[in-house]
Amino acid sequence: MTISVAICTYNGEKYLAEQLDSILSQTVKADEIVICDDGSKDGTVEMLQQYQRQHPGLFKIIINETNLGYFKNFEKAIYSCTGDIIITSDQDDIWKLNKIEATQSFFLKNPEFDGVFNDLEIINNGKKILEPSYLNWKHISYSFIEENIKNNTLFVHQQMLGSFVLGCALAVKRSALKQYGLSNFEIAHDYFIAQKLASKGKLGFIPATLSSYRQHEEQVCGLREAFRNPEENDSHQSGTSAFHQIVGPSLLAVKKYQQLYPDEDVKKTPVYSFFIENRNRYLSELSFFQRKKYILQCVRHRYLDLQLTDLFKY
Repeated sequence: MTISVAICTYNGEKYLAEQLDSILSQTVKADEIVICDDGSKDGTVEMLQQYQRQHPGLFKIIINETNLGYFKNFEKAIYSCTGDIIITSDQDDIWKLNKIEATQSFFLKNPEFDGVFNDLEIINNGKKILEPSYLNWKHISYSFIEENIKNNTLFVHQQMLGSFVLGCALAVKRSALKQYGLSNFEIAHDYFIAQKLASKGKLGFIPATLSSYRQHEEQVCGLREAFRNPEENDSHQSGTSAFHQIVGPSLLAVKKYQQLYPDEDVKKTPVYSFFIENRNRYLSELSFFQRKKYILQCVRHRYLDLQLTDLFKY
């Protein structure tokens, strides 16, 4: 099982060396490190070329002729990899020494999964730890993730909790790129890949902090706004209606699945079955007359896939 690391760079000389050194120091070594630079104006390219000279055969450096932007540059880096497993990496973080080893071990022990993500700690410019666990900071426990992976409901909760699988914590099998149509990125690679794999029950989890996620003003994507407004980051908001607690997430999941796989019949998927289960549970909690009235309203507005015959079922 060969390992590729896919990195995108853009004016990253300030932190890049520390990230590359952490990758080179891994207990299990990468077979290739693929880096796509998107038109850096600082000393990034010269630094990359120096690393390439020091480690011949390991680094594959690609300099874009025109700026592709964050989404397309990562797609190019990922598709330039040749390893069985592709681990995506930011240019300004720091990997724990066992990140590759833990990732490789996961796939060897869990061949049914085509992707995996891990937890990470959040640090500032000076490597001070701001949050020891990104997921706990997001109010997401390891047991919650593991339970939903087991029940094949992780995709449903992704719709309510938002993107909590970060690119610097993600790895994917190269064979999955074609299998799940992981191409033509129009959104961030981490969100796109995590959504597609989770919707098929193919995204696993390593319950460990395997890297340090650096927050600073120069980064292209990050959590800066969330740290400035922590009260807006609380995923457990009070006052949510029973409908949005029971039906909302699964309904969003059905709609998202249709967007991700437009050529498939969503009604034949576990995602749709879970939606029907929750829809019926919600109906059962209404009073008799509320339920009949609600079903009639849904039939009239073609909502929740309810039919007139359902008036006599529930």
